[in-house]
Amino acid sequence: MPVYNEEASLRKVVCEWFDEIENWTENFIFLAIDDGSKDRSLALLGRLREKFGPRLVIHSRTNRGHGQSCLEGYRMAGEMGAEYVFQIDSDGQCDPQYFFRLWRIRRQYAVIYGVRTRRDDGLMRLMVSMVLRVMILLAFRVVCMDANVPYRLMRTEAVIGHVARIPAHIYLANAALAVLLAKNKEIRHAYISIGFRERYGGEPSIPSSVFAKKAVEFYRNVRDLLTRG
Repeated sequence: MPVYNEEASLRKVVCEWFDEIENWTENFIFLAIDDGSKDRSLALLGRLREKFGPRLVIHSRTNRGHGQSCLEGYRMAGEMGAEYVFQIDSDGQCDPQYFFRLWRIRRQYAVIYGVRTRRDDGLMRLMVSMVLRVMILLAFRVVCMDANVPYRLMRTEAVIGHVARIPAHIYLANAALAVLLAKNKEIRHAYISIGFRERYGGEPSIPSSVFAKKAVEFYRNVRDLLTRG
């Protein structure tokens, strides 16, 4: 779970997700990556660790953006020997009620994405996801149903090599990973319909107003990445 200035939502998100995951397995680590938060997020995580103990692992770093925080979490999962890595965001939009739909088919697929077929966070965010999907299809000839979705369950060994290919300067690193995985025909994908809630608080990591600029930057970064092989 990447975290950046989410003090309004952290307690509720961590508590509800601990409750949900414990319904299906006790063998898990909840890894929170604090991306240089300027509010009380890190302190709140520390207090939550007093409640949940060593299963809540907190990693703090200087700010490098949401996508790169996700990649760092994937790498740390690999170092910890995790068989699977599941990502959520810390703003409360990821609803735990859909988790079992991904978990129950984990043995059949290496990568399982939630696809946001219902969104409560506004038409503009829906349009952003649609534009990104079309751009990836036209530019890279692969289908990524929801390339930047945080709700994804992945077999660690299947994705860690692709994670290593993504350089630190790529901003939409999570979407870049989705493109690389889609290009690999040996990786079996599944897509599960989910609903996306409104944020509990805070601001989106990528404001809709700057998305066009970030999309152009993303295209150039992934094009160069694929050219290098």
